[in-house]
Amino acid sequence: MKRQFLQTKIFITFAALAIIVSSCGKKEEKHTAAPQEKVAANIATANLKEYPVVHSFSGKLEADKQSNLSTRIMGQISKVYVKTGQKVNKDQLLIQIRNQDILAKKAQVEASRVEVTSAYESAEKDMKRYEALHKSNSASDKEMEDMRTRYKMAKAQLDAVEQMDKEVDENMRYASIRAPYSGVVTSRFVEEGDLANPGMPLLSIESKSQWKVIARIPESNIANINLNDKVKVHFKAAKKDFDGKIIEINPSTSNTGNQYEAKILVTIPEGCTAKLYSGMYADVLFEHGTQELILIPQKSLIQKGQLVGLYAVSQSGNALLRWVKTGKTNGDNIEILSGLSDGESYVESCDGKLFDGALVSNN
Repeated sequence: MKRQFLQTKIFITFAALAIIVSSCGKKEEKHTAAPQEKVAANIATANLKEYPVVHSFSGKLEADKQSNLSTRIMGQISKVYVKTGQKVNKDQLLIQIRNQDILAKKAQVEASRVEVTSAYESAEKDMKRYEALHKSNSASDKEMEDMRTRYKMAKAQLDAVEQMDKEVDENMRYASIRAPYSGVVTSRFVEEGDLANPGMPLLSIESKSQWKVIARIPESNIANINLNDKVKVHFKAAKKDFDGKIIEINPSTSNTGNQYEAKILVTIPEGCTAKLYSGMYADVLFEHGTQELILIPQKSLIQKGQLVGLYAVSQSGNALLRWVKTGKTNGDNIEILSGLSDGESYVESCDGKLFDGALVSNN
C-alpha cells in the first residue's frame, strides 16, 4: 500500500514537470515568432472637393460639307469615272451623260450666231450712215426711224442667240457632273447605261476637311448649353479626344424625333493620324455647375464579379477590403458614391501582393 502511494506521487510529480516544461516551450515559441511583413504601397487620402459637373451626350460624326449630286437633264449615262470611297479633287469629272442632242443644239446656236451677228453688224453700219444723212437732211425722219427699228431687231436677235448659247452651255455643264469640292465619294447610285432623270441623285460626296458631331441633348440640359460653348468630344472607336465648339442649337423637337439637337464643330489638330469616319459614335462631354465629390483613380479599384471594392487603410496600418458604390468617370478618376468617406486613407496602388488585413507601408 505504501509502495503504491509512492508510485502515484512520483507520477504526479513528473506530470506537473511535463506541463511546466511544455508551457515554457510555448511561451518561448510565442516570444520568438517572426513579425508580420509589410507590403509597400502608395497610400492616398480621400478628399471631398468641389468638381465641375460633367454631362455626357451621345452623338454621331458627320462631314461638315456633304452633297448629293444630280442633274437637271434627261439622258443616258455613258461613263462613271469614280467608285465609292474614292478621293476626288475639285472640278474632277465624275459622270458623263450622253449629250448628242445638246451638241446638235449647240451647233445650231453657233450657226444662228453667225447669221444674226452679220445682220446686226450690217444694221449697225446702216444706222450710223443714216444718222449722218439725217443730220444733213439727206434722209427723212421715217427712213431714220425704220433704220433704228431694224437695228433694234437685229440686236434683239443677237441677244436671243446669246441667251440660247448660255442655256446650251448650262445644259452641257449638267451633262458633265464634276466634283464641287475636293472630298470622298460616299455613295454611287447609278451605273453606266442607266437613264438619268432631273433631280435624281447620282453620287454622294463629302469633304473631310472639317468634321461635325450631331448630338442629342436631354430636355433637362438643353437650357444649360449656349452657342460657342466649349466641349470635349470622345470617340471610343478611335480612342481619341478632341476639342469642340457648339455652333448650332435646335430648340425644337418637331423634326428630330422628340429630342433636342446641337451641332458641334470638331477641331482636328494638324498632323493628327486618327482615322475618323462618318457615322462614328461620339460622346460629347460638357461641363456645367459644380458638385462636391470624392474622386479616386480607377486603378485603385478591384472587381470581383459584380462587386467593386478597394483597400481602405486602418489607423493601425492594415489594408481592409471594402466594397464601394461608384458613379461617373472623370478622365482617369471615378466618383465614389458610398463606401469611402472624406479623410479616409486607401491604397492607391501597390507594388506587392495585397490581401485583406495586410500591413501596408507608404512608399
